[in-house]
Amino acid sequence: MKFSNCLNAYKETGISYLGGVNISAKIKKNQKVNGQMTYILYLAPAMQSGYNVCPNSTPECRLGCLATSGRAAMDLISGHDVIKNSRIAKTKLFFEHNEYFMQWLFASIKLKKTMAIRKGFEFSVRLNGTSDINWTEHKLNGQTVFQAFPEVQFYDYTKNPTKFYDKPENYHLTFSYSGINTETCKKILAKGFNIAVVFNVKNEKQLPETFLGYPVINGDLTDYRVADSKGCVIGLKWKKIADKTNNEAIKNSVFVVQV
Repeated sequence: MKFSNCLNAYKETGISYLGGVNISAKIKKNQKVNGQMTYILYLAPAMQSGYNVCPNSTPECRLGCLATSGRAAMDLISGHDVIKNSRIAKTKLFFEHNEYFMQWLFASIKLKKTMAIRKGFEFSVRLNGTSDINWTEHKLNGQTVFQAFPEVQFYDYTKNPTKFYDKPENYHLTFSYSGINTETCKKILAKGFNIAVVFNVKNEKQLPETFLGYPVINGDLTDYRVADSKGCVIGLKWKKIADKTNNEAIKNSVFVVQV
């Protein structure tokens, strides 16, 4: 396979798009709240594609993954699996034809960045929408995506604490609480970084004022974590997943903090 442009990539792979702007309800809030048009990439989580994109995941977060909520949940309920199959195809492309994937990714980011600037918005990128890949390990022509776009703000959630060491200056990270990584969370917070915690609440008014001794802020107002104050707990409301049985099990597991 030889990449030429984004249009031909769609024709060659059958994948309609690699990543996109404003393709989820929460990402849309970035534009309204922060003036950001955010490009986000959704891959098949954990081992769903046969390749592990979430090496630090836990059984609870795999079952409660947001890959089965929102539009993806509606797709699963309808029995079509279009979104799921598309994400699996993208993930396989990443592992089996990495250079082609990276060429497409770089070209796609460049196109969306140009569009955002033309419309008068800031531009940012979240590469791990439903994955936890270490993007500093993947290069195209000797450059990581962070080096290729030094003027672009990248951000992600992660359960991999090693990503916080020697991370690129234009890469903002928020560590994710799993229920079994409390000590790591404390160390991350002590260094001035933030952690994200899922709470079993229906609205932001029910979020606790503090967690682990740090202030809790509403993380559902926007997905643009770069704008958050340092040394905070990002409180996220529990979102239902398509599987009703697993929904109740995960909601009452260590992954979700009961208030």
